[in-house]
Amino acid sequence: MRVAREARNTRVISKKLLTPNMVRLTLGGDDLENFPEGYEGGYIKVVVESTGTGIVSRSFTVREFDPEQLCLVIDMVAHGDHGPASRWAGQVRVNDEVNILGPGACKRLNQEADWFLLAGDMTALPAISVNLEILPENARGYAVLEVIDPGDQIELNAPKGLEVVWVRNDDPLRAPSPISDTVKNLVWLEGQASTWVAGEFDTSRSLRQYFRHERKIHRDFMYVSCYWKIGDTDEGMKVAKKNDSEAW
Repeated sequence: MRVAREARNTRVISKKLLTPNMVRLTLGGDDLENFPEGYEGGYIKVVVESTGTGIVSRSFTVREFDPEQLCLVIDMVAHGDHGPASRWAGQVRVNDEVNILGPGACKRLNQEADWFLLAGDMTALPAISVNLEILPENARGYAVLEVIDPGDQIELNAPKGLEVVWVRNDDPLRAPSPISDTVKNLVWLEGQASTWVAGEFDTSRSLRQYFRHERKIHRDFMYVSCYWKIGDTDEGMKVAKKNDSEAW
């Protein structure tokens, strides 16, 4: 589903440390009166820097939206001063003005599948959490989730038949991530799988190739995206994605 990506002016209502490496920000304001419902798991663009030559924006997942209280929640990885988004996340304070654009499209698991496989690092954890919450109670499969610290293992509202596999990586900037090997070592279940993967570029690329070439997953049942790339800027990641030999 798509709507016009309107510009909205919001203000920080609250900021709290959700886990040792995850910050939860709640935004509010009258401009959220026409923010569409049902976009949890989609994204908004947040203006994180404004310079004389223009603005710098970054994407964050919509974790929750309360249309009655006009509150929008985003969860962000707090991983130091490694770029505009990280600096903004560390510096933003309650009552600060925040300009946003969106929302952008939600990417969901294909509910027609027989079972489900989700995987991602902490940047994908908010979107994966939303996807888990909307699965049917009898859903089965796996969620492979990479965290920096055991304290980052948040409580998830996942179906009982879906196994959550936590893997630790105390240095996400060091390749390779353990996600790819962990996924490839899972017992592949019978029936049609629906896969959902997001996170670091090389990890996502590796799993996209695995699903496409070894597991023969049709594109209608496969979502793979990259949110960031080790050693590169957001702009550089987009160039690498565009220049990849296989279309994303």
